[in-house]
Amino acid sequence: MKIYIIAPAVAYEADTLVTDAVLNIEGRFAVMASAAVTTVAALFSGAFELKLCDEQIEDVDFDDPSDIVAISINVAQAQRGIEIARAFRERGKTVILGGPHVSLSPETFEGMADCMVIGEFETIAAEVTRDLVDGKLKPRYQGTQADLAEAPIPRWDLYPNDRAVTGVIQTSRGCPFECNFCDVIQYLGRKQRHKPVPKVVEEAQVLYDHGYRTISLSDDNFTVNRKKSRALLEGLAAWNGRDGRQPVQFSTQASIDLARDGELVAMCSEAGLREIFVGIETSDEAALVESQKRQNLRRDLVADASAIVSGGVVLLSGMMVGFDSDGLDCFERQLAFGMALPVVNIRVTVLVAPVATPLFDQMRHDGRLVGDGKMALLPGAGLLTNIIPKNMTRQQLAEGARWLVCELYDPDNAISRFERVASILKAPAEHLVPTSGKAALGTGSAGILTLIRESARDPGAGRVIEAVSELSKKRPEISRDLTNMLAMYLNTYRSIERAGQSEQVL
Repeated sequence: MKIYIIAPAVAYEADTLVTDAVLNIEGRFAVMASAAVTTVAALFSGAFELKLCDEQIEDVDFDDPSDIVAISINVAQAQRGIEIARAFRERGKTVILGGPHVSLSPETFEGMADCMVIGEFETIAAEVTRDLVDGKLKPRYQGTQADLAEAPIPRWDLYPNDRAVTGVIQTSRGCPFECNFCDVIQYLGRKQRHKPVPKVVEEAQVLYDHGYRTISLSDDNFTVNRKKSRALLEGLAAWNGRDGRQPVQFSTQASIDLARDGELVAMCSEAGLREIFVGIETSDEAALVESQKRQNLRRDLVADASAIVSGGVVLLSGMMVGFDSDGLDCFERQLAFGMALPVVNIRVTVLVAPVATPLFDQMRHDGRLVGDGKMALLPGAGLLTNIIPKNMTRQQLAEGARWLVCELYDPDNAISRFERVASILKAPAEHLVPTSGKAALGTGSAGILTLIRESARDPGAGRVIEAVSELSKKRPEISRDLTNMLAMYLNTYRSIERAGQSEQVL
């Protein structure tokens, strides 16, 4: 029996400026490899012939001869996933839908597939595969929380690794915090479950052998359990750049309270964990209280961010607008805040209410979810929110967010932040500085180099590239960090430029 396992592309809308799903160059390179399809593939038994498709990288083959089509969907992929499911069912294929958004909102997908997998697949994979073999597939399966110690290694051997920049290892599931706009705890729980350190190191070696030199540690909050994170960092430090291996740059996400533990920041740097995404969100404490993001309260967020970067970790940050406490002055306030941060790449989003979150329930109760139901349940990935803002219109919020993105990624503003980061970023340990050559850069490096080369034709981007080149000459020990930041910046900058050239309007 043949199974075609698909990760849909993110359905970006006309109002979207920023995407890190695919590098904005000719030819498709995924910034992040799909752990969803490779993990699902590992859970099917040897009775099946498997084929993977990451639509970020390659088109879906609607003429594929597989008997079963399995589609893994998160909220940003939901609309495209529904389109793919419909097309295959029209061709007479048996379609299975699963993934985070299916688990959060199964009613949204009723009638759109022959089978829905709700919850974590590991706990029901044996039952599903047995029923497939017996021809007795049920319309619905309900998984429970999985033991990550039993997790198989994802099937990276089936994935087009040469077209992805960053490999992925899921190190834990769940988060103890309770931000009201976050759906993670709704389907993964508030108690973190951790993958054992030896399994993480084993997966790192597998990805290394497939050519990856940048690896994301998929963790909803890497440093919230300090004992677990310290043990993992010790394990990675003992492996990374040792025994003749080129060094790997790891990334993950954590909360800003990492800054309170200077020793832990140093351990991150020593292990090669050089990049951490932090949801800084806003400088407005009223908004933080409103969203229950308590871990950011009563902190000097700029000082905390500077402490982390000075300790040897590059920060990416999330910035959000559209809270009930936000008025039309919030965009200029957030710009000033962003420019004070030692962060080059700032991901701007508008506040949306994902289904099953406390914010969604509150907005539905207050009658503030947008109209026809579809938008409310499938908020997508654009700058148009699925809620009615309190102090502005949805149009004003989208236009303000667009302005904020453009200002943050203005070349002069970006150069200023590059210079700030380069002035304080601690160098990596000597054994974590890569040697020259393609082996040191790893899979997907062709995409990054092409992105930089093509971007240099634009005068604004060219100035940023020249400035970063000069910074790299002054501080060659952090040139890899600067190149990674530059590639991410250019990817967003090109998205903004393309949106500006488009005739589409909000």
